[in-house]
Amino acid sequence: MISPMRKQLGFTLVEVLVALFIFSILSAASTAVLTSTLRSKDIMSRKSDELRQRSTLRILMKSDFSNSLALPKTDEFGQPDPVIFMGGSQFGGSVSDGERFLSLSRTGWDNPGGIEKRSNLQAVTYVLRDKVLIRQVRARFNPVSATPVLEQNLMNGVEKVTLGFFDGEKWQDNWLTGAPPLGVTTMPILASVELEFESGDKLRQVFRVGADQ
Repeated sequence: MISPMRKQLGFTLVEVLVALFIFSILSAASTAVLTSTLRSKDIMSRKSDELRQRSTLRILMKSDFSNSLALPKTDEFGQPDPVIFMGGSQFGGSVSDGERFLSLSRTGWDNPGGIEKRSNLQAVTYVLRDKVLIRQVRARFNPVSATPVLEQNLMNGVEKVTLGFFDGEKWQDNWLTGAPPLGVTTMPILASVELEFESGDKLRQVFRVGADQ
């Protein structure tokens, strides 16, 4: 005798549709959670980089200002440089893109163990270029034409830089220490540096100027 066909077991179309619906909801929820996690990670990474940049900027500027000296130097052609300390914009007010806005001579350049045959003096320049705040130094205090310029990018997204200098009585936008009548013979007591970023945020810091003040 031929046995009757067994009843086929399986899912109905309705059951499959319900399962697919539940799976799509879980997938959408998982995608949303993953997207939110990645977005939070990116935000935290940007904030961490921003805090690191601000910390590095403050440490270097504080060191440069506090160790600055009214010390004459020569240019790359061996001629006396008439500018000893320069700060501010030549156009007044805020610094223009591509403009050098701070130039100083400083002491306290570390040379652990005297490894390098050089002094502890350093000529430092700050420049705003393509919305990047850049610190420039040379390997020699009195450079020659072949002395390379070393650049360090300190802060990105800088829209504007505004400086101020305090002489003990009042604040002013620019300061130039040099041989008269080019400039004054003294250094400012305090320096103010205000950065305005593309986001609209502002950061203002005040530093003491001069290793002998």
